[in-house]
Amino acid sequence: MYGSFKNSYSLIISEIQGIISKVSEKEVNDSIDRIVNGKNIFLVGAGRMGIILQSFSMRLLHLGFNSYIVGSINCPPISSEDILIVASSSGETSSVKVIVEIAKRYNADIITITANPESTIAKLSSRVVFLPATSTIKTTKDSFSISKQPMKTLFEQSLFILLESMVLQAMDHTKQKADDLAKRHTNLE
Repeated sequence: MYGSFKNSYSLIISEIQGIISKVSEKEVNDSIDRIVNGKNIFLVGAGRMGIILQSFSMRLLHLGFNSYIVGSINCPPISSEDILIVASSSGETSSVKVIVEIAKRYNADIITITANPESTIAKLSSRVVFLPATSTIKTTKDSFSISKQPMKTLFEQSLFILLESMVLQAMDHTKQKADDLAKRHTNLE
């Protein structure tokens, strides 16, 4: 169907480029400003999005921030000084929505990355980063083309690139270099 390896990766890179180029610089910059000024950063997402957020959480630790995956055994309580970063393509994932409602009760700042800015989770959030990655499951806007990749793969790939870009911006914001982050890398391996 997609032919060669080259055709497959070219399709993937092209789709990601098309999505990332539509992300609002202002939404990302506002989120970075909040992240670097928060006390603790909590992250939540279901399935593959949760795994991608684990990777981002590690980089936040390397940047010197207090970062926690919701549900992990070392996760402290959330407060009004803290940030919850949410990744939900649909913005309606029930398990994630419950966590967002709890964070809102504690007046935490909620940053949601979603393909559905009109979703329940987005409306509960302080800030929304619109990542307009459609899927074969559901489109968020009629003007966006459907991904040729299965299910929510394009959102997940674009989420990873978006978060990696945010790491570079946070490095600039905090005036850190790669060597500074490397000093915080685990040595128990």
